[in-house]
Amino acid sequence: MRQVYFVRHSLRDFTIREDREVPLTVEGMKLAKELKPFFVNKDISRIYSSPYLRAVQTIEPLAELLNIDIILVEELRERTVGDWVENFSEFSNSQWKDFDYKLENGESLNQVRQRIVSVYEKILKQEESNIIISGHGTSLAILFNAILDGDFGFEDFHKMKMPDIYCGVYSNNQLITFEHVLD
Repeated sequence: MRQVYFVRHSLRDFTIREDREVPLTVEGMKLAKELKPFFVNKDISRIYSSPYLRAVQTIEPLAELLNIDIILVEELRERTVGDWVENFSEFSNSQWKDFDYKLENGESLNQVRQRIVSVYEKILKQEESNIIISGHGTSLAILFNAILDGDFGFEDFHKMKMPDIYCGVYSNNQLITFEHVLD
């Protein structure tokens, strides 16, 4: 049995719009450091992360503690929205109602699903021990939706916190259990 831990990034700075370079807030950095004790005895062998700054900053304190290099994986990035969205909740709701809905220059949730499931399956095949995947709310929620055959939806997505941790337990690359593990 092995565990795959999914970490949603901590509190982001909403004043910066360049998505890849959005850092964590001071409080977000503090919360990221508070994740370390949870992982101390989990026998983590690798850490994969979205290349976006907020995802990397969330997992860096733990990577330093465990002396593990972070493997940046482009396909773990957040979904591309397109133009800046003022009413993000409305936009998100539209996407979850229609997985093909997208804005100009943006990605649909089906496109996100295709890229993130593909890279996730590749990671699962090459890893046999406990790992961490650091990413984003929407892209992780879409991955969870896929691996749980639709049993993770819009309401579950909205319950996700920053930061947050979920765990999938695998045996022979088959998902045995999946749970939310951060209170």
